[in-house]
Amino acid sequence: MVASLECFDSRQLKLWRQRIFEVYDRFRDVFEEYGLDEDLRNLLNNLDYLLNILSIKLPYQLKIAKVNEFLEDLERFRVYASRYLGRIAEQLYRDVKEVIEEVFNSEVVKDV
Repeated sequence: MVASLECFDSRQLKLWRQRIFEVYDRFRDVFEEYGLDEDLRNLLNNLDYLLNILSIKLPYQLKIAKVNEFLEDLERFRVYASRYLGRIAEQLYRDVKEVIEEVFNSEVVKDV
């Protein structure tokens, strides 16, 4: 389901948050092993924060800017974590990107 940035169903928001938790749960142990667990929590907390921002009434352009800002942070995290975790970091990137693509329409989600 592709959502508009202008309206979010609270049930759908809850499902997306569950997906974020599932991603965290799946990768937590390996990131913890390499001392990157706090970085992982911060990234996923920022995604949760983004969902909060987008669920309130804000100008559309501001919402687009926030999404793009998160995507840039996600890309930086992917590069940083890849140095330590290689393919695992790439898989995390793909999983988080998949959640984002479910939440936002394709005109917002672009390769950074």
